[in-house]
Amino acid sequence: MRGQSRRFWLAGSMIAASTLLLPRPAIASPRLISLAFNSQSQAPQQFGSDEFRQKLLALSGKRLVVDYRGSGALGSENTVLAATRSGAVDMAVISGGVVSSVVPELGVFDVPFLFRDVAHAKAVAQGPIGAAIAAKFADKGLTLLAFGKQGFRNITNSRRPIRTPADLKGLKIRVIPNEIYPMTFKALGAEVMPMEFPLVYAALKDGRLDGQENPVPTIANSRFYEVQKYLTLTGHFFAPIAFVANRAMFEQLDPGDQAVLIAAAKAAAEVTWQAELDAPRLEQVRKNGMEVIEKIDRQPFLDALKPLDQEFEKRFGKDLIAAIRSTR
Repeated sequence: MRGQSRRFWLAGSMIAASTLLLPRPAIASPRLISLAFNSQSQAPQQFGSDEFRQKLLALSGKRLVVDYRGSGALGSENTVLAATRSGAVDMAVISGGVVSSVVPELGVFDVPFLFRDVAHAKAVAQGPIGAAIAAKFADKGLTLLAFGKQGFRNITNSRRPIRTPADLKGLKIRVIPNEIYPMTFKALGAEVMPMEFPLVYAALKDGRLDGQENPVPTIANSRFYEVQKYLTLTGHFFAPIAFVANRAMFEQLDPGDQAVLIAAAKAAAEVTWQAELDAPRLEQVRKNGMEVIEKIDRQPFLDALKPLDQEFEKRFGKDLIAAIRSTR
């Protein structure tokens, strides 16, 4: 009996040992998605990136993980955009005015005074017009995941209050280096100086620039009140944010992960649409000595820009511009 028990024990031990040698299914490592943006802290790009990272982690069951670099860690927005197109970066959250230099169709958002308010811009971005523009990203090595909101852009300067186009005459104003921004400010009488954003503060401080234009949160977060005296709430351009992915990276994902990436980006974009940042930032710049001109008569600005209507219609189509204006 003891011999039989011993044989059972030996057999059981051999079976147990052999199971240790059997191949086991590997535990899949999380897929790392690199994301870059260039903005200050507490800006829409950061809010959007933070929300995207958290949402993607939750929706993917921690299968997709975001590693992001912000606040200029990779350089200017143009550098971030180039890195995303090349695949050096998987994703980016970038100002629409920068992306339009590569995707010209997006430049219709840069047409001055085209959008009535944020709700109007959102309806266009999330409707058929936005979808048609999104389709143009593929040829540029990009996939548009969602449109968000940076906000309406406004003028600051160190010389005088801006109330009419005549007040801009001769002022050295920094603009985004795309095509529409310079032509707009030239038509308004300014001396245009295209420049990458990281260089702007120093140029304002040493007098190479008299002024610049940006959304109120960017003006406050960049501490432009230290080198600028006047802020005029012109709201001349509406600035969207583009949540973009490298096209090759996106197309390598399985359909389920693609859907998760899009869902996370749309949720992140919604955070930027809902953010109410202007009022507290206006209070901040006032406390730091800026004079804020809140009300202007837009008609003189519209009259000064009237000669550009034909150029905008040639670029984007008269019907498209009319469709944007009629969107509710």
